[in-house]
Amino acid sequence: MYFHGAVMTKPMALILQGGGALGAFEYGVVTGLVEEGWHPRVVTGVSIGAINAASIAGAKGGDIPASLHRMWDAITLPAMPLLPAVVQANMSLLGNPKFWQSRTDYWNMLSWNSLCSTAPMHRTLAAQLDFEQLNDPLHIRFGVAATSLHSGGQVTFSNYTAKEAHIDTGHHKAVRTRLTPAHVLASGSLPPGFPATRIDGKDYWDGGLFSNTPIDSLLNLLEPDEIDTLPIFVVDLFPTDDQPSPTNLLEVQTRATALQYQNRFWAQYGGSGRLEGFLAMLAALESVADGTELEGMPSFAWLMRLRALKNVQVIASTPAAAGGDHDFSSGGVRNLYEAGRAAARQHLARSSGRPALRAAA
Repeated sequence: MYFHGAVMTKPMALILQGGGALGAFEYGVVTGLVEEGWHPRVVTGVSIGAINAASIAGAKGGDIPASLHRMWDAITLPAMPLLPAVVQANMSLLGNPKFWQSRTDYWNMLSWNSLCSTAPMHRTLAAQLDFEQLNDPLHIRFGVAATSLHSGGQVTFSNYTAKEAHIDTGHHKAVRTRLTPAHVLASGSLPPGFPATRIDGKDYWDGGLFSNTPIDSLLNLLEPDEIDTLPIFVVDLFPTDDQPSPTNLLEVQTRATALQYQNRFWAQYGGSGRLEGFLAMLAALESVADGTELEGMPSFAWLMRLRALKNVQVIASTPAAAGGDHDFSSGGVRNLYEAGRAAARQHLARSSGRPALRAAA
């Protein structure tokens, strides 16, 4: 624990997934965690998770719930009482004035590489957030992940890289830079709706196309003394276990999206031993490495950084309603926010601060 202002808070790290309007659940989760005394020391995000992460790190005056509220108030469509809820849930397909606008240059359609412009979100980010604060790692270490169109790999743009961070692993590069609204937009440039975002002469698409759970990005922001102790909360927007088969095309599309962006991280580790077995192997390896050639190997250093996985706690949403990822209606956003806030409190009550690892799917 440490003091933030005059209040004693519990430090945490956050990993925020992409998922369009489902990001309102993350908004609720983070608000709930902060209300319960947790304060982010490190945060990474992808797509809408990058927008939420930026709203946290760039919160004016350091008021995270207020910053998230302002951002979501800006991108939530106003209520239209005379229209059925199911119609309002789909209104964002026509545009979202503070997020994106549909293209109208139909005479140029044959050369389009996107259906919309994200210029409104660039303006929203610039107006809503304190980018001086966001770029200060002493305030919060912050990173957003995007997919490079040139390498096919993931690039994390961040305001910091930790000691012994892994800058270039081939499939993932960590770039410390001065972050702007463009870096946040790059993380959420999901085709074909949104255009690629160009940064320093290179084009980037949505980071979720490579990995929708940017744990590697977060690991490069952790200091050595945090690896064994700092709680890491992952908000899982696409739970896929034990669901019935889809019965119509909208449900088919919703399930396909969930399968594409579900959290696959756990499946990479442990084999039949699952994540718990992988962590036990790391502990055994660490115990025999002292004074051996293992200590000088970059791959061993990265394995030791993966010890942080024992601190992961997953807060999962319920499966998204059909088409829910584009429901920016007032009622849809409010329901997801309240569900996220309640889920955070329920998780803390169940876990009592102990890790809650999700097994491989």
